[in-house]
Amino acid sequence: MKHHTQPVLPALCAVLLLGSACSHSIPQSTSKPVPPPITSAVPSFTATAKEESRAPLSQMPFQVKIDLTPIQTAIRDAIPERITESGHPLGQEFRWTFVRSSNPQVHIQDGLVGIHAEYKGEIESRGSSRACHLDPVFATLDVTGKLALLQESESVSFGFEPTHLAVRTKPESDARCNMFNVPVTDQAPDLFGLPEIKIALTEAVQADAFAIPLQRLWDDLDGPLSLSMATLNTHACLYGNPREMILGQQKGTTQDTVILGSAKQMPFITYEPTCAEAAPTVALVNSGPLSAVNKPYTMLARVPFSYQQLSHQLQSKLFHQTVVLDSTASDRAVIEQVSAADASGRVLVTVELSGDLKGTIYYWGTPRLDDGGRSLSVPDLQMANESKSAIDSIRIGYWQLVDRELNPKLRQAIAVDISAQVDRLKQTLTGTHRSGGVTMDMLVTRQLPDQVRSSPQGLTVIILLEGTASATGQVTLEGQGTRALLPRESR
Repeated sequence: MKHHTQPVLPALCAVLLLGSACSHSIPQSTSKPVPPPITSAVPSFTATAKEESRAPLSQMPFQVKIDLTPIQTAIRDAIPERITESGHPLGQEFRWTFVRSSNPQVHIQDGLVGIHAEYKGEIESRGSSRACHLDPVFATLDVTGKLALLQESESVSFGFEPTHLAVRTKPESDARCNMFNVPVTDQAPDLFGLPEIKIALTEAVQADAFAIPLQRLWDDLDGPLSLSMATLNTHACLYGNPREMILGQQKGTTQDTVILGSAKQMPFITYEPTCAEAAPTVALVNSGPLSAVNKPYTMLARVPFSYQQLSHQLQSKLFHQTVVLDSTASDRAVIEQVSAADASGRVLVTVELSGDLKGTIYYWGTPRLDDGGRSLSVPDLQMANESKSAIDSIRIGYWQLVDRELNPKLRQAIAVDISAQVDRLKQTLTGTHRSGGVTMDMLVTRQLPDQVRSSPQGLTVIILLEGTASATGQVTLEGQGTRALLPRESR
């Protein structure tokens, strides 16, 4: 009789799988699994692969400090030293000469201009007018007005608007006779030619000569403000990303005037070995009333976390941990290597096992922020379909036994505590910082989670930092010619 022998080892392992250990190898896949598109992600939270969120619009109080001495000088130089009848309609009947007795006084306070000049002169009738000669005649010229901020396209300049001009004679003046139909003190404004003086004062503060040099301040607001992060061997680079500057009320004296304003920005922070220069933009400046700033100053921070770091954390936590494949059997697998990488915007985890189950298992999931942006997790971590099929080729439902033991270990090990890094960033940003001609005072009070993005370069944790911020810029006017310059300062 002829007997047929059948291979019994696979069948025996299948029968004894629940009672004794058998070693299995996971069939190898030709390529790493690719997670499904983001739109089909497990809806445990909002999908995070949307377009990277833009920094929110923030409004920061911004002061411009400026010395108005050049304007004061220009106004003083426009006050006439000598006033005569030349060119005046009354010049045929009267002769007069007034000579300024001293330098005129020009005071600027809170954008208001006060001018006082004193003259000594004489007035004499001639021709058919009644004979009269007054000498000396002491007169004063007083002018008040305001420095206006003039809007021209994207620039703002100073202009002077005289609002009130007055000429008066002093009591000690010669009053022996009167050649006019009105008292001499009432006739004096006409003799001085106040309309012409007003025009001269207005033209003294020309817009092209006294434009406020704001482009450099705009560039300094844009940054970057480079903050060394020594413990991370990198720099936190703050880009102000200004959108508009608004200038309002003037406060202070001639040499120490402050223009109150605000800067609308969309600030963001990145980590770079060396902060790159921001792309140049043209300053958008307007003048007008300032709105109250009640909202916190918000910055968008992008904190990098490389896959090399994440893989190191997984390996250090899981290396040589045992995975129980069946509680009723002695099947055991040992984790030899764990690594993480990007897979179409998600995290792909690769697990190498040895022992009773040898081979590679893949997991994927979508990263998210927890604990107010202080920790990173992958709550929807799941075994890839390719790995499920490969493990089920050994025995139907076997992948569930493996996943039940392995999944919790991976989820726990992949959680990243970034609180120390966030706190360090908040502490670094809080304080007084200088960028070119701009000094910023910042206080960061809290952080809010935004999203996590995965790319081949690593994970980018995006959080919002809230607090308060204010800035002060120093500019210098040059009243000679048409230049208004800001001192060049190194960042």
